[in-house]
Amino acid sequence: MDITAFKKKIKSDPAQPIYFLYGEESFYIDKLGEYVVEQTVNPEMKDFNFTVMYGKEVDSGPVLDSLMRYPMMAPYQVILLKEAHQMKNFADLLPYIEKPMETTIFIIEYKKRIDKRYKIFKTLSDQDMAFESSPVRDYQITKWISDYVKDQRWSIQADTTRLLAEYLGTDLQKIVNELDKIMLNKKDDSEITSDDIERFVGISKEYNVFELQKAIGSGQRAQAAQILTMMMQNEKENSPVMIISMLYAYFTKIYKMHFLRSSSQKEQMKSLGISHSFFLGEFQQATKIYNQQKCESIIDILHEYDLKSKGFNYPAGSSGDLVKEMLYRIMN
Repeated sequence: MDITAFKKKIKSDPAQPIYFLYGEESFYIDKLGEYVVEQTVNPEMKDFNFTVMYGKEVDSGPVLDSLMRYPMMAPYQVILLKEAHQMKNFADLLPYIEKPMETTIFIIEYKKRIDKRYKIFKTLSDQDMAFESSPVRDYQITKWISDYVKDQRWSIQADTTRLLAEYLGTDLQKIVNELDKIMLNKKDDSEITSDDIERFVGISKEYNVFELQKAIGSGQRAQAAQILTMMMQNEKENSPVMIISMLYAYFTKIYKMHFLRSSSQKEQMKSLGISHSFFLGEFQQATKIYNQQKCESIIDILHEYDLKSKGFNYPAGSSGDLVKEMLYRIMN
């Protein structure tokens, strides 16, 4: 069940004895926890019938005491247990989980993968209001960004989506913070462009890994060298480790494309882990410049320089010189 469907389920009948929100993606857990509180807590009675507890700070005793309390002048009370994965004796809550109070709504935020071989996790995950928050994969993040922007009734250019994904990774809260900052500050229209990313997020629209990849992929040596030189002037945002990692992923896709020539567009996108056909042409073009043997050689070079960037068999010195040397070997 996705988050939208789960929210509808909550809204239809919010007074449930237990909500178990768990998994590795904290963003959805936080959002759903907030939504349950919004749907169940009467602001006028919040001081009396709403309690927030933190797993790192409490053990099962105080939690059970709170759960067994009766509400004041209301049909139920709400107990929110945040960071439940940090609670040492969390399993001691099992007897209550098996027989909860009818006058308590217990919201559990467990930000970790669970092992259902343990009875408490099997019992909780079988609850009617259990929601597993799975991490968004690398290949899903551009679509996730596009969908989030669309939900806000804004639009975003395909290149801009990819640029954000390349730099911000899969940290959903970080992505949302940056997008919200743009939407809050931009006044002239409701489209997010690469200019907005440069202005509000601080990622150069001309000198970034995305543009570096395009220059390398199209065989433009001088342009690639210029982009890399400019990027290394801001090494804090463009570390060699990050650049090498991005190029490794890029050339892995080019290498795969050699084996996908007869596949359908849909199959190519799925195999390469891209969500928009807009980017397929770039990889198809790159295969004309980098054959299979050259791709294999470049992947070996990237592995070598990844080790060097981390201090293996390379003397301390300029990181800029290291990546420039790497770029020369890739494009010659």
